[in-house]
Amino acid sequence: MKINIKSKAKNLAQQLVCAVSFLLIAGICHAQDADSSSVPVSKINIAGRYTESRGIELRFFPDKKSALETGIKNGFIIERALLDSTSENKAGSKSNFSEIARVHSYGESQWEKIISGEKDSDARDELEAARDFQTDAAKKEGGTFDFEKGIAGLKEQKSREDFEYLIFALTALRNVKAAEALGLSYTDNTAEKGKTYLYRILPIGKSDIYQIVSVDLKISAEKKQNEYNVPVNVKLGDTELSIAWMDSPDISGYSIERKNPGENKFTQLNKAPLYNSDGNSDAGDSRNGYTDKNLTNYKIYTYRLFGYTLFGEKVQVAEVEGMPRDLTPPEQPFLPQPQNTKPNQVLVTWKMNPVPAPDLKGFFVARSDKNEGEFKILHKGLLPKDTRSFIDTTFVRGRNNYYLVQAIDTANNVSSSLPVYAALIDSIPPVKPKIISGLIDSLGVVTITVDKNKEPDLMGYRLFKANGPEHEFSVIAEGFIKNDSLNNKIQTVFKDTVTLNSLTPKIYYRVKALDFNFNQSEFSDKVAVVRPDTIPPVPPVFNNVLVGEKKIELHFFPSSSEDVERHIVYRKTDLNSNWDSLFTFKTPVTKYTDTTVTAGITYYYSMRAKDLSGLYSKYASPVYGKPYDTGLRPPVENLSATADKENVILKWEYPELKIDHSFVIYKKNDKGNLIQCGITKDKSYTDTNVGKENYYAVKAVTVEGGQSKMSDVLEKKIEK
Repeated sequence: MKINIKSKAKNLAQQLVCAVSFLLIAGICHAQDADSSSVPVSKINIAGRYTESRGIELRFFPDKKSALETGIKNGFIIERALLDSTSENKAGSKSNFSEIARVHSYGESQWEKIISGEKDSDARDELEAARDFQTDAAKKEGGTFDFEKGIAGLKEQKSREDFEYLIFALTALRNVKAAEALGLSYTDNTAEKGKTYLYRILPIGKSDIYQIVSVDLKISAEKKQNEYNVPVNVKLGDTELSIAWMDSPDISGYSIERKNPGENKFTQLNKAPLYNSDGNSDAGDSRNGYTDKNLTNYKIYTYRLFGYTLFGEKVQVAEVEGMPRDLTPPEQPFLPQPQNTKPNQVLVTWKMNPVPAPDLKGFFVARSDKNEGEFKILHKGLLPKDTRSFIDTTFVRGRNNYYLVQAIDTANNVSSSLPVYAALIDSIPPVKPKIISGLIDSLGVVTITVDKNKEPDLMGYRLFKANGPEHEFSVIAEGFIKNDSLNNKIQTVFKDTVTLNSLTPKIYYRVKALDFNFNQSEFSDKVAVVRPDTIPPVPPVFNNVLVGEKKIELHFFPSSSEDVERHIVYRKTDLNSNWDSLFTFKTPVTKYTDTTVTAGITYYYSMRAKDLSGLYSKYASPVYGKPYDTGLRPPVENLSATADKENVILKWEYPELKIDHSFVIYKKNDKGNLIQCGITKDKSYTDTNVGKENYYAVKAVTVEGGQSKMSDVLEKKIEK
């Protein structure tokens, strides 16, 4: 919301001020470090500019009302420091500043002189408001504390003082004479062109509340082109235009002028400056605007935007054009339900006011298979504006047909009727539905799932139930959608609750499908749902265990219960540990062979049966088996021998074994018998006691007594 603030002195207390000036925002310059004590700080903010004719002009303003009153009563000290390449780093020290002037607010005679000499009534009212603020600054509300009003009374007084302070701030910034009369401005005409200065402002007196510090201003005595970055946009409306702009921190208020079509003169639209009311004065973040109403559509209007600078100047910041246009749509057509008057025709009729708007241009009739989303126009071109009916021969039988009518005016504004469903004449029922599944849980909740029919005009299903296949089925549930509903999802899952304590073990269900003309399909096939079983199956029984070298074969009698779904075989190697599932089978078998065993380890086995209700039998009495070890190990392979003059070197290959093993070397003696001549863990052996003819064989042996077959005998002759 943007608010105009009028500058009439007598009405200032009644105006709502929602903006603060640029000088009340800390941070335009680098502030001095405040005293580290706990005394609250008030800052004097400074703005300045350089002109060749006047020098450096300064505006300054304390950010606290009490600090401002101190300055108005006692005056301000203007200090200046010259900056150059050697003094830049020392600019903040006190020794670099020197006092160049002191400024004081006007006395009563000076006020009377400038007020009486002011010709402009608004400016005179602003000066009177500034003088009143100076006069009130000398008065303190004080007084005794009102216990009846309490804290609320103090808050009311504080709010009133803050309001007056904001009014005064806006007045002092806008009016050059007011700023000078209050001692809040100074012009340094001794500044030399091309040099850079640092200014600080300090109060002559001391505040009873605040430590008053200066936010120093660094400025060069160089002329700069006044450029105010105020982006402006024009939003088109119906008989109105909205001009919006981004506030500039160098502008304290705005004024807007308009030039009417065919005229050359601009007329000011606002009686008082426009200020931003959102409380955010940062450049680029604060928006302002003005809406100009009661305009003529399709006429071009020109606007000039002016801003009031901190130095009391009114400058043009933008000039824009805009043309309002007709944005008001025609009245909304009223569409009753279309009628299927003939087998191949749907009659669509609609109603408008007896005397429609003069800019009504015509109509479109559109159709869709849904009551939302895209609708397809059913004819070429626009129907004449006096048309009130349309016959559709392209509708799709067996599908939903929704219609709407759109009214269009000469400015192409559009209004639409609500979509309305057309009920078609239909005597063809849906096809026979199918129930996918029927499940019941342990609480007796039955879930029936239906395979959705393909008919586009399907309305839903009826669910029937009976306690026997030959009993009469009764309707227990209906799941229909409405043809004009936004929810068009067909219900395919139905719930029912039955008792579990019954002499009838099964409940039977079937469904019928219905379309929007209430044509019913034939019954679906019956689905029998079995009530949960609470009796677990009979456990299976082992009748034999056969143990082999690398297998254990289990023979058993399966569970005799009829509702058994599967059997599970369990195994473990420690009687104190839990059973591990080893194998599951559904088809009836009477034996199982476990080939994932290791010789020498005892394995324990048990079994359970599981029925269709998920109940398990007790574990079968466990049996066990221990695969035996034949002791035969793999033979040595690729035995070879090489000889030198005194030794025979044997080498061979052997697969890796997990258990510790060695190799025994045999050699024929003089009688031709193989006798042991050595043992090694390596896959090679050197015989140092050789003859002319030498015969060798090798065998592998393991620590637990296993051994391989003897290798083939290898002959090696030595020439001596």
